Amino acid sequence: MTLTESNAFVSMASSADQDYPPSNILDPSEKVFWMTTGLYPQEFIITFKEPIEFRQIHFVTIKRFVMFTTSNPEPKNFETILEKTLPNNENNLQILDHTLDRSIDVRHFKCVVLAGYDSFSSVHSLKFDSENSRMGKKY
Repeated sequence: MTLTESNAFVSMASSADQDYPPSNILDPSEKVFWMTTGLYPQEFIITFKEPIEFRQIHFVTIKRFVMFTTSNPEPKNFETILEKTLPNNENNLQILDHTLDRSIDVRHFKCVVLAGYDSFSSVHSLKFDSENSRMGKKY
């Protein structure tokens, strides 16, 4: 499922560059991206208009990050679902496909980029294998 198909939107980002805006995270193409603009940590929150259930994540970024989710209507009381450090790939994209131990209901998805292999980091795409929790619709 693409984030656009799920009616998701970026509800918060710690930095923004007009050439590489946070909304680029929603684009399924790995050719556009969100670029951080300085010191770490950097973070963003994706909000879904309707709760979704997901178990698998496809994430293209670099170095070290933590992912959180919450099913609360407001973006608070997040639960950690994944913390990962990816190996240095000589400035090539780091691709993570991760399957969670269980399916989880998500209203807000938060990612904190803790470190990068350079002064700036980028997030190129984020995809979920999921379905709409309320409608039972598979994406």
